[in-house]
Amino acid sequence: MGQEAEVKFPVTYLTGSLGVIMLQNVTRGRTASRNTHFTSIQMLRGIAALMVVLFHLVNAEVVHGRGASLLGGSLAEYGYGGVDLFFVISGFVMTTVMAGRFGSTTGAVRFLAKRGLRILPLYWLFTTAIVLLLLVRPGAVDGTYHDKSILASYLLLPQPTLPLLQVGWTLIYEAFFYLMMALAIALVSERRVLAFFAAWTVALLAMQLIPGDSPVWLIVSSPMGWEFIFGALIGMYWRRLPARLAAGFAITGGIGFAAGAVLLQMQYVQGGDAALTRTIAFGLPSALLLTGLVRWERADRSFSRSVFLLVGDASYSIYLSHLFVLSIGARLWSASGWNESVWQHCAFILGMMIACVVGGLICHRWIEKPLLNTSKAATRRLLSAAQSA
Repeated sequence: MGQEAEVKFPVTYLTGSLGVIMLQNVTRGRTASRNTHFTSIQMLRGIAALMVVLFHLVNAEVVHGRGASLLGGSLAEYGYGGVDLFFVISGFVMTTVMAGRFGSTTGAVRFLAKRGLRILPLYWLFTTAIVLLLLVRPGAVDGTYHDKSILASYLLLPQPTLPLLQVGWTLIYEAFFYLMMALAIALVSERRVLAFFAAWTVALLAMQLIPGDSPVWLIVSSPMGWEFIFGALIGMYWRRLPARLAAGFAITGGIGFAAGAVLLQMQYVQGGDAALTRTIAFGLPSALLLTGLVRWERADRSFSRSVFLLVGDASYSIYLSHLFVLSIGARLWSASGWNESVWQHCAFILGMMIACVVGGLICHRWIEKPLLNTSKAATRRLLSAAQSA
């Protein structure tokens, strides 16, 4: 990843298809009868969140530091693979929580309402912060922000540029996945869900042969859709994996993920569509890793609470807030003059990792959770009104 020019708040850390996404958390309070909570999923989410922060730290250190960069040219540049893991997790969660609810138009409406009220309020809050910054201090952001569509950014509509909250471009992909999932819930019976995902898989394969560069087409035809499909199929069939093979799947997935990053860095994997490359390098290993850990957990192997689980619970808040934290921290680091020696670079990297996690935890506790409670109440009122109409 090449060095970028000096940027203004919020720092532009996302270019091309190298982006990250933090997906909504699994609702931890579901009934035990549906058995939809997986500690391993939350731990994976926490690990992926840290990968995302580290990926963005590369640019922060290169742009705002002096002397030799510690992260530039390292495997940290491939921390963006965390988004591929998140897409796989998202597909897994969707088919897991919706099992037994297919073939229902009402179910599809409920699904979209709950998903929207889960992810949009916090996203809108951070987007509004940028809009206010543009109004109050337009010179505090780089000129590209003035070319973005405010309406499209709020509605997660595809646009030629990144949305105002730049990490939101991956939420646009997620919104498309939700629409596809809602289509399946509304039109497909439980026994034909596999055929639906098979048809989607084949359609994506055919789309790779059709040229197109419109914002909508790039999302609909993206090979990253296969990652969602991987996770969805795992959510349907992971129980068929013999428990004795779970560890092997998890280990193979972990090694494969690391190998993908190493091969990309060594440039043994070159050319072609970047989205397809990352799907192969990180999406497939993520599917193996998730399958193995989920099967391992359900084979009566417990996962103790860890920092990764704590970070996983706050992953969405970390995702939306960490660029703000990094931008402020990097500018302060540059202004301090303590940004040249090796130990100063090390202190910055460690300090920013901690700051992003702490900032996300605070946001999760004091902003996201109250918004989520409000959203749940709004969902109940909305569904009640729809049923009585």
